[in-house]
Amino acid sequence: MAKNTQAVSTRMSIPESSRKVQHYFAPLLPWQQEPWQRLVLRFPKIPHAILLSGMPGTGKRKFADQLAAWLLCLNRSSTDNHQQACGECASCQWLKADTHPSLLRISPEVDNKGKTSQFIKIDQIRELMPFVQQTGKGWRVIIVEPAESLNIAAANALLKTLEEPGEQVTLILVSDQTLQLPATIRSRLQQYRVGEVSRQQALDYLDRQDRFSAAQSQLLLNISSGAPIAALDLAEKPEFLARQDWLNDWQQLLQQRLSPVSLSSQWQKRLTLTAWLNLLQWMIRDAIATHLDQPVRQTDLNFAPVIQSISIEQLFNLQQQILSAIHGQTQNIQSSLVYDTLMMQLMNLHD
Repeated sequence: MAKNTQAVSTRMSIPESSRKVQHYFAPLLPWQQEPWQRLVLRFPKIPHAILLSGMPGTGKRKFADQLAAWLLCLNRSSTDNHQQACGECASCQWLKADTHPSLLRISPEVDNKGKTSQFIKIDQIRELMPFVQQTGKGWRVIIVEPAESLNIAAANALLKTLEEPGEQVTLILVSDQTLQLPATIRSRLQQYRVGEVSRQQALDYLDRQDRFSAAQSQLLLNISSGAPIAALDLAEKPEFLARQDWLNDWQQLLQQRLSPVSLSSQWQKRLTLTAWLNLLQWMIRDAIATHLDQPVRQTDLNFAPVIQSISIEQLFNLQQQILSAIHGQTQNIQSSLVYDTLMMQLMNLHD
């Protein structure tokens, strides 16, 4: 990020497969050192079923990758000098090629149109059984994420696997919302809270990136609810860079200086529906805070002119509409219709 609140430095896009490889062998995040020590020092009595919990954007999935790599590494050790995968052995080379035969990932499926399912389904869990029942030397690791997306049938099928674990098999479940997991599943998992980050740890992490001023780091953490990995990603997102432009357009829309139809068309070209809904959430949240004389998260923006003619009840109603639109993205609803409908509602708030 350049040294202002509206621009970030550009960075080359890294393919998803390359990011996974980086996760396997990256240094541990500072706030994850303690749970890592508790886990690896238990070797070889590693729990057969582990739940990695914490808020989104704190590196839980990276931790899962690192733990899988360490368990599979042929040079693995629990001594201080070898507490991460070596990156050199045959097993680590398989990980680098994303072809490791002893690592299985289970996540919601993506169809041929690129749409991700809401759920992990029972057929995916059934595929676990041959993998778990394999015989041979070495560990096998299964990563399930996000675990809360297991549907009821899949959760029940997984329960059987948890009750009859194979030897040298470790299941790693990653969850942002552990309370959405069935109690029967949670009771059979050993939970490690790897996503608990203090504000100072988060600020220190962003400072070490050498990309942000102190004010920018505070702003990014405010918007991302204190999650440092999410804050780092946020700095490059188009909705973050579009905040001032949208606030200006919203004010003109309220004053009926802009057509909701033309404005909808303009923003559809600029942001995906998901990104725009994220942006609206931030704006409405801070507009409500301003109305209530509470601290705002986006301290670089002025919401006072926007809320002058809007009641708090209207803002709360709009907030519910936005949440409904976010949940509705899992259904086959046209993005343009959502844009147009919300844009009309945003204009009519002044009534």
